[in-house]
Amino acid sequence: MDPTYQKLQDSLPLLPGNNFELSRKFLPNFRKSHAFDKKNDIRIINENKPGIGGIPLPFVEQDNVKTSISAYPKSEGTESIPAWIAFDRKVLRFYAYFIEDVHERRDERYRIRKVIIYFYLEDDSVHIIEPKILNSGIPQSDFLRRHKVPLPDGPKNQHYTVLDFNVGKVLKIYSRDFVVIGCDEFTRSFLTNLGVQVPPNSDYPSDPFSENRKDELNRIKPKRPYKADLSFRKFLENDRHVLRFYCIWDDRNTAFGDKRKLTLHYYLSDDTIEILEHFPHNSGRIESTQFLKRSSLPKKVVLQDINMEKCKESPTNEYYRDYDLGIGITLDVYNRKIVICDCDEFTRNYYYERYGIRMLDNVEFEQYDNVEDESYVIPPASPLIEKPVVKNFQKFITWEKVILRYLAVLNTDKQLDIDRRFIITYHLEDDTISVYEPQQRNSGIIHTKFLERNPVKKEPNNPANPDTYKPEDFYIGAQVVLWSHPFLIVGADEFAINFMKNHPQMFPKANESNENK
Repeated sequence: MDPTYQKLQDSLPLLPGNNFELSRKFLPNFRKSHAFDKKNDIRIINENKPGIGGIPLPFVEQDNVKTSISAYPKSEGTESIPAWIAFDRKVLRFYAYFIEDVHERRDERYRIRKVIIYFYLEDDSVHIIEPKILNSGIPQSDFLRRHKVPLPDGPKNQHYTVLDFNVGKVLKIYSRDFVVIGCDEFTRSFLTNLGVQVPPNSDYPSDPFSENRKDELNRIKPKRPYKADLSFRKFLENDRHVLRFYCIWDDRNTAFGDKRKLTLHYYLSDDTIEILEHFPHNSGRIESTQFLKRSSLPKKVVLQDINMEKCKESPTNEYYRDYDLGIGITLDVYNRKIVICDCDEFTRNYYYERYGIRMLDNVEFEQYDNVEDESYVIPPASPLIEKPVVKNFQKFITWEKVILRYLAVLNTDKQLDIDRRFIITYHLEDDTISVYEPQQRNSGIIHTKFLERNPVKKEPNNPANPDTYKPEDFYIGAQVVLWSHPFLIVGADEFAINFMKNHPQMFPKANESNENK
């Protein structure tokens, strides 16, 4: 103890209240300084408070740690608003990518990973997400959880601030180099107000994976475009809206025929037609008044299509729509001529509002007299059993079981198809071709039949050219197109090479290529 304190202690009387444990003054101080204060009813953090016992904590350089607050413009008032209030829900968004090495694939060495970097202005925290790509096989979404990211080469406990982010910079975050290629409009205007010059946005670089992925998606796309299905929308807009027409079917040109009154209902919800027949009293006919069941009415019907579902799905058939109907129009209802004579008031208003057409005056049933002797010739139906293809019997006997095999590759620049190999088999007995793709090790392609054995036309989409491939079209170096797939013949087996040498009249181009070599 200090002699001065000891002398003071000895001079005090030995009475209650006069004894002080002055030795405790020299004990270690472990009191914590509070950092949370309240000012103007706002809770703030006092960063100037010391550490435990009034002494700064070891290895903490508070004066060297910089935040984004120093870069923000100061307010003109005496008291500044905290950053977590002034910049609440204000986030800077940057578009970036990093390169990931790929070691276990032969068709790519690296891959471009696209990410979005969010910088929160209120607390200098960083959040990185990776947009999901369909069927990429990579777990995507949150790439880096929101927190303050430390600088890799900066002072201790120093984190990224708003001035460290800009278009064109390379950010090293946990040993990964993120290249920033762009930002949104709010981020650009905010950095410009801070005096930072922001370069224009650029595009993502391409990589083999994305290019191969585009080729695969293009293969998956249907070659024939499909129309948008608006049937449900049409049903909601036109449900219970029905056009009504009054028609006449003159059947007096047949035995025991007469004029019949019909009522045609056109349902706007699904473009179907229903026809009911009106029987007068004591007509002697059956009670059923349904002349045509509700269905889509084709304009022309092929009699060989007995199955009505098949007829309905046939793309060659055209069906009656609302714009095909009108007073005076003659409908062909399965080879029965029906004339529209009148319609109701709702139907007249519909055509005037939809198409701007005013319907003609109605035709009275008693005044209608249009007897026509129309002879309808039934077209000959195709045979149920197709005729067999006539084969050249002499050629079949001569070249029976003579097979030529060629090795071919696809003549294309696509990375996925460059390494593929095919075996083209040509059968001389009937000029048929089959293509087989053998299995290759570590290629991901299984052995399969690429083309079934059949004769192949040179121009399958041109009906005017029925020519098929012949033996003289196949030789080493020849280019053949089999159903829009270009093949380049690069080899042949020993039997095929000897056969072409022994029969030069059948393979003139093969001998020419050998002479040029």
